[in-house]
Amino acid sequence: MQTKIELYEKVIPIAHLGIWERNLDTGEIYWNQVVSEIYEIEPGFYPNLQEAAAFYVDPNALNSLYEQTRLTGNASTVELQLRIAPNKLKWVKIRIHADTENRSNIYGTIEDISEQKNLINTLAEREQQFYHAFEFAPIGMAMVSTAGAWIRVNQVLCFMLGMEKEDLLRKTFQDITHPDDLDLDLAQMHALLEGKTTFYQMEKRYFHKNGSIIWVLLSVTLVRDPQGNPLYFVSQIKDITEQKKTEIERDKALKTVKAQNSRLLNFAYIVSHNLRSYAGNIHMLTDMISREEDNVERENMINMLGVNAMGLQETLEHLNKVVDIQPGERQTLKSLNLLNEIKKVEAILSESLKQTKADITIQVPPDVEVMYNPAYFESILLNLLTNSVKYRKADSQLKIRITAESLNDRITLTVEDNGKGIDLALYGEKLFGMYNTFHGNADARGVGLFLVKNQVETMGGIITVESTPGQGTKFEITF
Repeated sequence: MQTKIELYEKVIPIAHLGIWERNLDTGEIYWNQVVSEIYEIEPGFYPNLQEAAAFYVDPNALNSLYEQTRLTGNASTVELQLRIAPNKLKWVKIRIHADTENRSNIYGTIEDISEQKNLINTLAEREQQFYHAFEFAPIGMAMVSTAGAWIRVNQVLCFMLGMEKEDLLRKTFQDITHPDDLDLDLAQMHALLEGKTTFYQMEKRYFHKNGSIIWVLLSVTLVRDPQGNPLYFVSQIKDITEQKKTEIERDKALKTVKAQNSRLLNFAYIVSHNLRSYAGNIHMLTDMISREEDNVERENMINMLGVNAMGLQETLEHLNKVVDIQPGERQTLKSLNLLNEIKKVEAILSESLKQTKADITIQVPPDVEVMYNPAYFESILLNLLTNSVKYRKADSQLKIRITAESLNDRITLTVEDNGKGIDLALYGEKLFGMYNTFHGNADARGVGLFLVKNQVETMGGIITVESTPGQGTKFEITF
């Protein structure tokens, strides 16, 4: 077994610990080789008190420490800067003790702590840089726990949310997140924790203290310890409320333009397509009146001509509302009695129905009302009924059945006939397309069903069709 002295002599160089002893009265000094290495002087050179103090940036601090130790006998530790060369400094830690019998004899250790000091200073500098970057960032900054609690927030974020820092730190981000955005935020947060992503960014909404909505662009990263365990999130939060307001206003404007374009498109189609029904009826009636000799029948036709003229005038008035450029659809809506509107269209087409000997059955409760654009409703019904007349079978009587029912705040209108029908397997995808025709009629334009679907969907409804070639067609419209 080694002696204690041998062990000591072996361990001291490993620890790079300098040991020394000095007599403050005589100036005698001893130190080991490690001290020479720290001072970077030749072994065997032992400076006096004044020479030794000259090595230090603050020599008075060292001399005062010597005197204090001699006077009190208390052990002391101090960290000082050692100047090795004009541009080279070292940090050292000096431990001093006094001999209990002769306090002029002091001894101790000296240790080079430059590396630790530099690391501490670097960390302090980085902390200061982080502090300034965090506290004085032009956007909201936050450190958030893995459970969602605010750990640290800057003043910009507090101002953004209208809260004092202490109030915000008592909450979690879940507490102030809009419910519609929370699930997506949590999903991306868990993806970060599970290591599936290293960063995420999203637009979301926070609640301001006054209850208003704040739109933000949130950017989140996760800080982990050296073992890879999650520590906390760092969030950057930019207020984009004004930008979102601009986007919302722009979207509203685009919807208004789109709605207006739709109204204009429907106006053009109604003018070019639906008014042909009135024109055709008026032309047919005037021709029949000129040839009719029976005064009673002639008077009846004149009355029908008046009905069509009145219907034409009413349709033109509706068209003026269709192209009204004021924003919003509500002003174009009117409470319509379904049965009355169906009867009105039946009267308009009465001569066509009479000439084709059509059997029309209307089973609609008299009290069913619907909020709808009158021009659109008339156009939809005119197109469906004229199609029934136009595409009837030549070898059997045309039968048309119109029904309606109200269920759970929804009204369903059904128009069914026993006409030629349509092969939906062949033409189903094209049925409501523009300029598509299916029966080879010379007067077909392929506009009617396109117009019907456009008008139904413009008003937020749904139209479906069932049809079998040779057996007829059923259209069902849900308002």
